[in-house]
Amino acid sequence: MLLIFFTTSIFLPINAIYQSRLTISSAGYEFQPRYSIQLLTSTTTPTIADCSLLCNQLLSCRILDFDSLSERCRLFEADTITAGSIIVSSSSTSQVGTVHISSDLYVLIHNRSCNLCQEYRYETCAENTNICQCPRNSYWNGSVCALQLLENDTCVQRDACRSDLNLTCAQDYFDDTSDLGSTFGITVIGSCIGNLSTDQTFLASQSDITIDGNNTIYVGDNSNRMMSFAQNNCTARVLKSFSSWPTFAFYDNKTSWLYGVVMVLHLVYIWPINQTIPASGISYQNCSMNSQYYPSGIAVDSVGNVYVSSYYCNWVVKWAPNATSGTLAAGSMYEGGSTDYTLYAPYNIALDEENSFLYVVDRYNHRVQRFLLNGTGQGVTVAGGNGQGSAQNQLDRPTDIYLSRSKTEIYIGDSKNNRVQKWVLGQSSGTTVAGSPNGTSGRSPYLMNTAYGIAVDYEEKYLYVSDSLNNRIQRFSLRRNI
Repeated sequence: MLLIFFTTSIFLPINAIYQSRLTISSAGYEFQPRYSIQLLTSTTTPTIADCSLLCNQLLSCRILDFDSLSERCRLFEADTITAGSIIVSSSSTSQVGTVHISSDLYVLIHNRSCNLCQEYRYETCAENTNICQCPRNSYWNGSVCALQLLENDTCVQRDACRSDLNLTCAQDYFDDTSDLGSTFGITVIGSCIGNLSTDQTFLASQSDITIDGNNTIYVGDNSNRMMSFAQNNCTARVLKSFSSWPTFAFYDNKTSWLYGVVMVLHLVYIWPINQTIPASGISYQNCSMNSQYYPSGIAVDSVGNVYVSSYYCNWVVKWAPNATSGTLAAGSMYEGGSTDYTLYAPYNIALDEENSFLYVVDRYNHRVQRFLLNGTGQGVTVAGGNGQGSAQNQLDRPTDIYLSRSKTEIYIGDSKNNRVQKWVLGQSSGTTVAGSPNGTSGRSPYLMNTAYGIAVDYEEKYLYVSDSLNNRIQRFSLRRNI
């Protein structure tokens, strides 16, 4: 096999170069497609180099064959993996050219700003999102833009089939016993240029995420930084550096303040006003209403009351604006436990001011508890509570929670099950909306490894997940037509 390279100019912005690499077979072979629709064009060219140039200019061309005797040049939207094969030709002067496809061609481009793919052969600019995406009749399989499949091909993703031919991946393939998740995620943060932990675009076992009204994503990273990523921008802005990692965060759209919790430093920090809760910033290294001690989750109400959970103290404390001490909102002042009145390592929290409810992720009780604000302190289990496990009515060390705008359902970062569960309030079990229904870990568009933090945009179109041990933020559609 002879490896050759072709480069040609096309009508793109100034001096754009459209290039690809082809592998050319020895003489005596031709390509045999499985379906006639895979043939893009059949024409004549004087040389195989000219035939290759035509293929290079046609984005959908993945393979060609050329007969130097007849000068026939055929271009195919196909490959030798699923869509055809290279066979011995009746002509001894026929050769096959295959466009080189590998993950290194996509790793710095896919899901990035369109200015990276304007002069690039392998991806196109999606005008509705202004990010680089797979071209027509191809789909992202986690590493490359693979050609979409045809009838009776085996599919493992819902977008893997030729929708222009009204083909869909059979829905019964994705049953509740499958290791594949319910939806397909794309990486929006965490695969940018650079491979060092000091690179702002690189994530390191990040923890929580939160999102503002402009869809800017805020990330607490294990590099001890709180960072922000503007929509469709993989370059971070570092907002604050600490001497330990930020665990959870809350963005208040009313004040435009970002509240960050740094558990090990016993600190709640407010950016950009550079204040702490309490204002003294002093930690007494014990469970006191006058300071923070291993704070974990956080939520802020419409009048500025700040609710902070404590992983170590097993409670949630309410801090009024400018207060020097807090008041108990949930849990016990004395000990942790698994009763209706106690918590065991509470993590993130959510507020329902309309109905005066506080939702608490009760991590080591593997449940979510709901408390009445200013109530008796008795909690009600609204999700999980059936022991540690991966069944649809169970959770495994959950960490984060999102309450829908309708106040009728919650989304739970089911951390050690590597998934996100949607739980309609009043129901006895949830539904997996991201990750593996069975709790399987992995790194693919369907699988995650420790779903630590979650966030949902204001219109509730997209779910963002901090896929912590994969060092990335995944985005999932919450609406089937997106």
